[in-house]
Amino acid sequence: MPGTDRRHAALVDGLVALGVLLGWTLAVTLLARTGLWSPRWQEAHLWAGVGLAVPLALRRAAPAAGLWLTVVLYPLGYAVLTYGATVQADLHAAPLLVAAYAATRARAVHPLVAGAVGAVATATLATGADNVRLLLSGGAGPASPALGDPSDTLLLVLLVVAATTLGTVAGRLAATTRSLELRNAELHALQAQRERAAVRAERTRIARELHDVVAHHVSAIVVRAQAADRVGDQRPEEYRDAVRWIAPAGREALTAMRSVVRVLRAADEAEVPLSPVPGLTELGNVLERVRGSGLTVEAALPDPLPPCPPEVGLAVVRVAQEALTNVLVHSDAPRARVELSRRPGRLSLRVEDDGPARTGAAGGGNGVVHMRERAAACGGTLAAGPEGGGWVVALEVPVP
Repeated sequence: MPGTDRRHAALVDGLVALGVLLGWTLAVTLLARTGLWSPRWQEAHLWAGVGLAVPLALRRAAPAAGLWLTVVLYPLGYAVLTYGATVQADLHAAPLLVAAYAATRARAVHPLVAGAVGAVATATLATGADNVRLLLSGGAGPASPALGDPSDTLLLVLLVVAATTLGTVAGRLAATTRSLELRNAELHALQAQRERAAVRAERTRIARELHDVVAHHVSAIVVRAQAADRVGDQRPEEYRDAVRWIAPAGREALTAMRSVVRVLRAADEAEVPLSPVPGLTELGNVLERVRGSGLTVEAALPDPLPPCPPEVGLAVVRVAQEALTNVLVHSDAPRARVELSRRPGRLSLRVEDDGPARTGAAGGGNGVVHMRERAAACGGTLAAGPEGGGWVVALEVPVP
């Protein structure tokens, strides 16, 4: 735990231990003054309160030190105060139980060590220091030890062993709980990270879709309008043809924009209107739209178009659309070529023009980046770059 929490826990334990010591001392003193209870050694009862306060005060700050101080000093002080007699009350073994439990609960002392030293200290306390000394010396002579009731001694030893076992189990449960809390926190952090990544991915997808659709339509409209403006003085009918072409192209752009906006504004997934994903069949419409803007497009498409998953078809259509839009905007090429071919397990698209690049055309857009993202989303690859004075875009995507 952090330093501040550790100090706070030590302060709380100290206050609890002080309260227990004061309450114990007050109870013993008041009972002795009533005359209804006359202990042989009142000091031994007061010493038991001190022995109980020590492991309580150190149970989180230094539980191992609390155990060793209790098992060594408590029986020794008890023997001094009672002149080596046996334990005056079974309750006087409580400090040893608390110390054994606290040390094993904090996993500061091995359970076997804590149980062994606790059992020895309890047996010494219950049997009496003089009896233990006589037992160790062989008990020779008329002053042989009077061990008292062995069942009481055994009971107290078993209680210390039980306290050690209980502390061990509680410690393991606490460690498991802390581990689960840490894992739960990690899972929450990972979930939040995944949610943020999903939001970023969705925003990128929507931005890519909006760019590809709108940029394609608007670029075609601009190119057609510029072409009409260049020849309109000599051929006035071009204005009328351009307007007739631009109007439906603009409506298509607005329809595409509105569909994306509806997705963004929908409060729930169920509110999103369902519409089919553009597939390979949309490729012909893209080519016609570009031809209508004034660019000659030569197409080599298989007949019939090969079947493929919707996401693959959408990627092919959008890459072809973006590549042709780039020809309209960035190249002075009079024509472009689109070739779609199917090989075992692969679908290939190639869009090329002979150039040259348009002088003063703005660059630095996200078109190529978006095409690469679409290819990667389908597990494919995309190559784009100059070739023979023009520009080539080559897409390959895997298909079943």
